[in-house]
Amino acid sequence: MFCDYSGEGYVCRTSVRVGLWNRVLKMSTSAWSFALFLLLRGQFCCGNDESGSKPINPCCHYPCENWGVCMRIGLDDYDCDCTRTGYYGKNCSIPEFWSRIHDLLRPNPDVVNYILTHFKWLWDIVNATRLRDWLMGLVLTVRSDLIPNPPTYNTKYDYLNWEAYSNITFYTRILPPIPQDCPAPMGVKGKPELPDPDELANKLMLRRKFRPEPRGTNLMFGFFAQHFTHQFFKTNHKIGSEFTLALGHGVDAAHIYGYSMDRQLKLRLLKDGKLKYQVIDGEVYPPTVAETDVSMIYPPHVPEEQRLAIGEDRFGLLPGLTMYATLWLQIY
Repeated sequence: MFCDYSGEGYVCRTSVRVGLWNRVLKMSTSAWSFALFLLLRGQFCCGNDESGSKPINPCCHYPCENWGVCMRIGLDDYDCDCTRTGYYGKNCSIPEFWSRIHDLLRPNPDVVNYILTHFKWLWDIVNATRLRDWLMGLVLTVRSDLIPNPPTYNTKYDYLNWEAYSNITFYTRILPPIPQDCPAPMGVKGKPELPDPDELANKLMLRRKFRPEPRGTNLMFGFFAQHFTHQFFKTNHKIGSEFTLALGHGVDAAHIYGYSMDRQLKLRLLKDGKLKYQVIDGEVYPPTVAETDVSMIYPPHVPEEQRLAIGEDRFGLLPGLTMYATLWLQIY
């Protein structure tokens, strides 16, 4: 309040600012509580990233279970699409009737491993009868059913899209990519950057002491699997890691004959359907790079005369893959 003197005496008026504060102070307790709730809700319930600039996508926490698809709703809510998963609930965690029966009858992985690595007399009977073909067909069918058809995701989009099926230049995915607005490469857990691959391999995969494989297999089985899967797991490094050179997406023997017509013509003998070869000490080997003019990737210390030309250009980096390429040539 302030007062001015005039000929008629003092005239006092209340300041507009003071009047406003008086009104604010007279607000009810419930109104103050509601205003405080709105303030706290914006700071805490949505969740912020480390910089506090924007709310975290709730799908970064991967709340959906059992192949459920997380869909963001607004800023701080989500919904799980449990269609055809056999589960329901907020996070697709409650099994339906037949899913519950399946979970009860499914053996523990340790039990399965024990059965596969013991009872030699049983597996001798299986391998000597038609049970072997029936069992292998069942295994392949069960494994193939784990892969959705048509494909659901690719590396370009983090949602279900038709291009995952129609655009064959992309690798397809079973699980969706991590949302791009997550604060860490693995969602909300872990460090802001992925660890160095060399450090990870040295700490987790490098063996300091020889340990025999309990089932009697060896490194050559791993080389065989890698040689075979290069028919459909073949990255187009010239474009990007999400693109593939295996446009057929299947078993097409491109790792033996080459993934392009130009490469095939350089490797083929064009006679009796055979591939080019050379004979060293009475044994058949693939031809050299100089003889075929085929591009290959070898370590720099490998001499030119020892660089063999085979279907996959990166097989020269690993001796085991070159060995299997030579075996295929000799058998064929």
